[in-house]
Amino acid sequence: MYENEKYDEFDLKYIIQILRKRIKAILIVPIVLAMAGAAVSVYFIDPVYESSTTIIVRQNKDSNEEISKTDVDLSKSLIYTYAEMTKSNTVLENTRLALNLTELDGESIRVSPVRDTQILKVSVQNTDPKLAAEIADTLVTEFTNEIIRITKTDNVAVVDYAIMPLNPVKPDIVLNTVIAAAFGEMIALFAVFVAEYLDNTIKTEKDITKCLGIAVIGSVPDFTKFS
Repeated sequence: MYENEKYDEFDLKYIIQILRKRIKAILIVPIVLAMAGAAVSVYFIDPVYESSTTIIVRQNKDSNEEISKTDVDLSKSLIYTYAEMTKSNTVLENTRLALNLTELDGESIRVSPVRDTQILKVSVQNTDPKLAAEIADTLVTEFTNEIIRITKTDNVAVVDYAIMPLNPVKPDIVLNTVIAAAFGEMIALFAVFVAEYLDNTIKTEKDITKCLGIAVIGSVPDFTKFS
């Protein structure tokens, strides 16, 4: 750097001095927001439970018939069609009526093929763990009935029935606490550097030279620091 260049130089030492001067705010703000994030997650957000069931799509074959690779590939191709059918309006409505529900949100249901298999996984989320399991099982039952009605075949079977979950999947208290703390830290650092930038008071010899354009030939030490 050349001496004639006129711009503010924020070296590492100066940044450390700023952080040390505002260390309380830098530590307290993220702690407060982390506690707030944890409190909101525990007391203000309803826990959501998830229950899952799996079904297998297979080709109708007699017990003495050999299943070929073509049959397996065809079953895999059917999986994506069946995944869409599982969340069809007819299946959802039949499930709602079977459980005597006032409404059934399709967004709380996720149907996903298990990679490289003939299996579909049906997951249901609900604030009631028992109801989540009941919806998953009933949905699969109604889907199977609909497949039989449409295709006149029974090529879907349940692999695992739903189990009532014991622990919620949402909210993630630890994750929410960490995010709140990180957000608080960013706010604290931003406020500290903005406050330092807006502070026009002269504190050091460098400030005098920068603001007045004159050299400092001497300074009086603060003897109170040594008393």
